[in-house]
Amino acid sequence: MNPTLTFEQVRVEHPAQWDAFVSLMREYASADLNNPGMSSIHGDIQQPQERYAGVQGQAWLIQTPEHLIGCGAFTTTREAGLAELKRLYVRPEFRGLGASRQLTLHLIAQARSAGFTRMGLSTWRSNTLALGLYQRMGFTTMPAFKNHPDPDLVYLGMTLTALNAVTTHTS
Repeated sequence: MNPTLTFEQVRVEHPAQWDAFVSLMREYASADLNNPGMSSIHGDIQQPQERYAGVQGQAWLIQTPEHLIGCGAFTTTREAGLAELKRLYVRPEFRGLGASRQLTLHLIAQARSAGFTRMGLSTWRSNTLALGLYQRMGFTTMPAFKNHPDPDLVYLGMTLTALNAVTTHTS
């Protein structure tokens, strides 16, 4: 892969885009989930628009001019002002090229534009690459914001105020 690839984010709005988003979630569920039996991804696959459309949240695809390479989303939580970053997935052959960082930055900006003041996420303690990325981007440990049966989840969050917002430049 060319390390100078250009990525484009596309908001999921049309049926073909929802199909692509669901297809990527299926890939994610079959290959990258730590404990698939405890995940809510199966419900998301069945009815993604209930969770990621309208006032509930947004779903996005990331692509190169030639390839669909990943997806991500955010959704509301039971805590006022807190968006949950969800379903961040980049196909293995495109990892290490900055697509996850770029898509995360984009989702942060979109959540801020939608009126959220904080963003939270959960991932597994064993997912050290993702944890490192999120921590470099300014996410810090936060209390659990949802009930989940997996004790191995780590919860991270950040505020989305203009003063401390992550910028889109790369270092």
